[in-house]
Amino acid sequence: MNRIRTRTTLLAAMIATALMQAHAADVTPAANPSDSTSAADQAATNDAGKPKKAATATNADPQQAVRLSEVTVTPLRESLQSAQTLKQDARGVVDAIVAEDIGKLPDNSVADAIQRITGVQVAQGFQGETTGVVVRGLPNVITTLNGREIFSGVGRSFAFQNLPATAVKAIAVYKTSDASLPDGGIAGVVDMQLFRPFDFEGSKVAATLTETHSKYGGHTDPTASLLLSNRWQTDVGEVGALVNFSYMGLHYDYNAVWGDFPTVLKDASGNPMRTSDGKLIASPNGFGADYNIGDRKRPELNYALQWKLNDSTEVYAEGLYTWVSDNYNQPFYFSFPVGAITPTNVTVTNHCYADQLAGQYYGQTICDAASGTWSGNNYAATSTQAHEEWGHDIQNSIGVKWHGDRLRLSSDLSQNLTSFHLQNFIIDTFLKAPITTVWSGTGGQQQNWTIGNNLQLDPANYYLNGLFQTWNTQQAKQTAWRADGNYDIGSSFFQYVDFGLRYADHKATYHGSTEISTPPPGGTGDVPANPNPANQVVARFPKGYFCNMPTTDAIPVSWLTGCYDYLINNADALRTLYGLPTGLAPENPGRFYNIGEKSLAGYFQVAYGNELLGMPFDGLVGIRAERVKRNLDAFSYDSSTNTYSPLSVSTSAPVYLPNASFNWHFRDDLQLRLAAARTLTYPDFGALNPSISLTPGTINRAGYASSGNPNLTPIRSKNFDASLEWYFAPSGYLSAGGFYRDINGYIQTYVTNVTINGAAYQLSSPQSAGSGHLSGMELAYQQFFDFLPGALSGLGVQVNYTRVNGSTKSPQSIGGPTIVTPLQNVSKNNGNVVLMYEKYGISARLAYNYRSRYIDFFTQPTVAGINDEVKPANQLDLSLGYDVNKNLTVVFNASNILGANLHQFWGDGDTRPRDIRYQDRTVGLGLRLKL
Repeated sequence: MNRIRTRTTLLAAMIATALMQAHAADVTPAANPSDSTSAADQAATNDAGKPKKAATATNADPQQAVRLSEVTVTPLRESLQSAQTLKQDARGVVDAIVAEDIGKLPDNSVADAIQRITGVQVAQGFQGETTGVVVRGLPNVITTLNGREIFSGVGRSFAFQNLPATAVKAIAVYKTSDASLPDGGIAGVVDMQLFRPFDFEGSKVAATLTETHSKYGGHTDPTASLLLSNRWQTDVGEVGALVNFSYMGLHYDYNAVWGDFPTVLKDASGNPMRTSDGKLIASPNGFGADYNIGDRKRPELNYALQWKLNDSTEVYAEGLYTWVSDNYNQPFYFSFPVGAITPTNVTVTNHCYADQLAGQYYGQTICDAASGTWSGNNYAATSTQAHEEWGHDIQNSIGVKWHGDRLRLSSDLSQNLTSFHLQNFIIDTFLKAPITTVWSGTGGQQQNWTIGNNLQLDPANYYLNGLFQTWNTQQAKQTAWRADGNYDIGSSFFQYVDFGLRYADHKATYHGSTEISTPPPGGTGDVPANPNPANQVVARFPKGYFCNMPTTDAIPVSWLTGCYDYLINNADALRTLYGLPTGLAPENPGRFYNIGEKSLAGYFQVAYGNELLGMPFDGLVGIRAERVKRNLDAFSYDSSTNTYSPLSVSTSAPVYLPNASFNWHFRDDLQLRLAAARTLTYPDFGALNPSISLTPGTINRAGYASSGNPNLTPIRSKNFDASLEWYFAPSGYLSAGGFYRDINGYIQTYVTNVTINGAAYQLSSPQSAGSGHLSGMELAYQQFFDFLPGALSGLGVQVNYTRVNGSTKSPQSIGGPTIVTPLQNVSKNNGNVVLMYEKYGISARLAYNYRSRYIDFFTQPTVAGINDEVKPANQLDLSLGYDVNKNLTVVFNASNILGANLHQFWGDGDTRPRDIRYQDRTVGLGLRLKL
């Protein structure tokens, strides 16, 4: 009750405050703010030597009513103008979104907001949120915050979902490279820009509060922010200070139903089952569900201090702190009857193909089964995985900027600190046989199955199996310094030069525990027919152990598993029962590595420009040189002796990355861009760890193993881009572009069946592929229909489409023949359609994002091949706002209106579903206040 009263009081206070007279100035629009050290702003600063363009509506005084063709420049139009100006004036191919007001990006997190940008696609993780970002089909993106590299954990990329959209002023995606931009991403640079006090003309107070209800999560959770900013004239110059607090909370329930890999059905004699005309029959190896039910909290704080000593010198300090806490239950429910029991009631589809699994039946025609029933002594179980996760990302920086008549200089010193911790405590319980597993097929592109007679609902049918526990800790630190300069040459051809240095010292450390399944006291007995009666769950734990799990249309009947709170609150008692010491499991040397990476980079480039056929042109020619020294300390694993030995590996290599561009301005509103550059991406730190981490198998399937590869090389790419852009209105443009990437050493993940110490494992490991390519085209269109009469003049539209094709030469499996395969993560067709409306105080967006099917990774060889393919959940989202007055806006948001779900498949086609993941639907109602 106290929580409810607090939120209600805050809402009431916001309304009351907004209804009072306010005198604070609005935010100054900034398409290319010069008071910044971000990648975008550095480019803008370096453009100082270029001829200035005529002022646009974006540069106009925000205190005056600006009208273009009798249309008021509203906040939404103004944000589109700012993003459009950034795109038009950039030195390369850049697309961006700009907050139309403080806290008014169209989504809750940066991860969700970024998908609205042309050529950017996102992917959902297993905890119901956006976790992966790819640009033009490639995930190899360098992330910067106000121009400084930022990352999370031991990765090289930032977890965009950790940053609330309310903290962000703009997000820019640099798809072409020049020497002044940081290297490390063959796909490009994503720069997030935060607000600073000099962005506003005076004092500023802004707050948001939204309550969002999740359909599956079943809760209503807050998202809130508060920004306080001011600037003062003093005897020592102008001083500004800003602080911003944000919070995102979410209860989620992200459910998946899955089918194990497809395999040939066999009869009681071990012979393959065949159709009447002699074709083989395949079905899933087993059936299961994997739920993720949790409570996630993400607070955030950022600050900025600016001191303008005089007209030419500014000193600043700024920082970002993000935290995440995620406690979630991951219950599993599964049955593995195939291979243990001869099926009955088997029906077969007409979807047939050549068996692709090497061996006795390779190349024979195989058809997918449509349904079947298995009755007998097979392994069926539930499992409770109790996760506790927490971490933080921190960046602090100080810097100075100075400019004279022709020379500009800046220096910036920053430090990144990041950590992430995971603890997982698991107890498995199995069902006493006999068990009947009924599979009713793949209707709805999902595995529909249940257990006969609902044995899974009776607590007396469950017996204790293994206890499994794991933990890992990731920590990283980077200290970086950079100095940049720009000199205005002022000649008729060479315009200015950019030059600079950057030094970074990056350390990443990973620790992980042993991962062993410990049997219950006295053993399990004969699983599953004659289990140990002493380990019947209700005998060990008469009260409080079991919880009912949610249903889905694929599994319409509930099932039982251990309660999350029971496992967390009784973890040490359960360890004692299983004969284990209390506390966390011991560390596994095979899950340790410590990597130090020192890099020194310098760049130089010259800008040129003149006229060709009476039309102006300009461009850049430059080079970036870098040397990276890396030291890796880890442990190698000898499977013959089951021992780990210390290992140290050092590498040092220079890198040279040239770039050139040419921009031809046919008219002020029509231009052609051409760009070429070399880029590279370094392997993730975890991918370099040579040791093997082993998770032993269970009664139903092989164990899991994972290993890095210290021989991975940087991914190198030769990039070529062309773009034709027509800016026919202040918030209207049409652009078309093409791109080509000649890629060498693309890193792909493979799953391979191996035997270690006589036990079967599925080993996941990365490999550097051979040469490959990625090519495609982009189309983008944006316009408000101001020419329409009356209320219809508030209508607008944004449409973008990206088509991508890519392939690489790589082994079909580790040790297998080299073949040409598609690139992982690449969707051929990608796009966004946004209908907009802004008039009479109403601001609305209806946005649909689309991404076609893509290969997620290469799995172990199966009868359907090695591709693991994803059909994304393409969502329709709505955001709606109404301005009560100039200070207060009521907002309504709805996500995934059509209830789209993610589908995953073994191989091509839709007849072998691997997963269906039920994406949540949310609705939110809130207030936005500014003073």
